Amino acid sequence: MVRVRIAPSPTGFAHVGTAYTALFNYAFAKKNGGKFVLRLEDTDIKRNVEGAEKAIYEGLTWLGLTWDEGPDIGGKYAPYKQSERLETYKQYIERLLDSGMAYRDEGAVRFKNTNSEISWNDKVRGRISFPGEEIGDFVIFKSDGFPTYNFAVVIDDILMKITHVIRGEEHISNTPRQIAIYQALGEKMPFFAHLPTLRNKDKKKLSKRRDPVDLRIFRSHGYLPQALVNFLCLLGWSHPKEKEIFDLGEFVELFNLERVRKAGPIFDTEKLNWINGEYLRKIPKSKVKNQIFEFYKGKYPKELISRIIPLVQNRMRNLTEFESLAGFMFERKKPLRVTDSFEWHIKAAFDALSGIKKWERQAIDEGLINKVKSEGFKTGDFFMDLRASLSGSRVTPPINDCIYILGKDEVLERLSLSLK
Repeated sequence: MVRVRIAPSPTGFAHVGTAYTALFNYAFAKKNGGKFVLRLEDTDIKRNVEGAEKAIYEGLTWLGLTWDEGPDIGGKYAPYKQSERLETYKQYIERLLDSGMAYRDEGAVRFKNTNSEISWNDKVRGRISFPGEEIGDFVIFKSDGFPTYNFAVVIDDILMKITHVIRGEEHISNTPRQIAIYQALGEKMPFFAHLPTLRNKDKKKLSKRRDPVDLRIFRSHGYLPQALVNFLCLLGWSHPKEKEIFDLGEFVELFNLERVRKAGPIFDTEKLNWINGEYLRKIPKSKVKNQIFEFYKGKYPKELISRIIPLVQNRMRNLTEFESLAGFMFERKKPLRVTDSFEWHIKAAFDALSGIKKWERQAIDEGLINKVKSEGFKTGDFFMDLRASLSGSRVTPPINDCIYILGKDEVLERLSLSLK
């Protein structure tokens, strides 16, 4: 049976790179009827951060990437935290020491390199070889009583019966050391597949210091999880029919490692915005209403959200843009004076709208356009000032629709305040 894993370290927030690797592992497991395992590499005690473990669980769950075994749900090969497997690592250290494939050095234990060439057939990159002398006698157990990464990961993968190690290309240099340990223990090694590293628009590796890589950022900025997953699918992989919008189920159905590209994909937030906008436009208005209500934690009444959605749904790229597009519908903004004729335009609009007896959309249109014609105003300037007066912005949904939804009393009150 196919068994894959991701093994993040709880040293900070849930990284988008972790989600990207998890997505490809998840798809490979589901496509092949296998198991997707989550384990934590938490032996670097000094770097572990409180709350990081929870952030990893929440981030992956938000994206819909559920695991079959892990620290939180257990499994046949528990425990799934390296810090809880120390005695197991020591047993394997003793095996290597007894066989002469390792030796003690100032309190640590080093692997004894045979200087043999190490090579493997990478499922993404093809044949990769390393000269034996480049590997050296590397430390596998530190003097502080903890295993090194290259040693612990091999033991974990052996005992958890991992068949395919699918991870980022930054691990290519670790692979020959890990293969050497497999060989020294006489264990069958898994297949390796090294995914391309995500890069920013400057083609530099994503960095938490300069790039948006915390999954919480995307959630707090109103991105839909299914849109972010769709976007991540397209990084380093292409749909056979060149489709750009598809769900996780379709990705799983079509996924294979042969379609993974070697070149580092660009994490283009503009492309993500476009994809997210496409998802928002396709979602039923009732669902968008609930998502907006929940995203803003009940700040805006559902009834008014429902009336505004038809005006903004096709303009939004993420949920935060609901407020930037329609926030003025819920709370008054400082009027913005645009043209030199601002006061004349607002007085005329007040006069036209105050004379409407039955507040209907058609009556609003007719009243305003008739005033523009009778006063000889420039239509664009008039409506720009009207928009800026009511919203405090040059950009809004169709202003006459907004006027109708706001209601006569509120509109006249805002126009009056604009003239003070």
